[in-house]
Amino acid sequence: MASYRPITTEIASPTTSGGATTVSSADRVRAVNTTTSSHVLTVLDENDEVIGSMTLVGKQTEFIKKRETDKIYAANAGVRLTRITYPVL
Repeated sequence: MASYRPITTEIASPTTSGGATTVSSADRVRAVNTTTSSHVLTVLDENDEVIGSMTLVGKQTEFIKKRETDKIYAANAGVRLTRITYPVL
């Protein structure tokens, strides 16, 4: 089973595209929805163009591979983000 190691402090996701974060220039991000509601998470490129989005259901955790300059935000600050190493075998 692959595992990961967090390498930054977990942060509350920004909730607007203007506040979107690179998560400390991460290329791998762990995103966890700490709420019981579903929230959309969006990834933007360095020009603030939408690359894609996905819904995180309540209590869901996902690992996102992105470019270091790509930014992330979610519809609710209950989505938490941290830069990780992945995978560590």
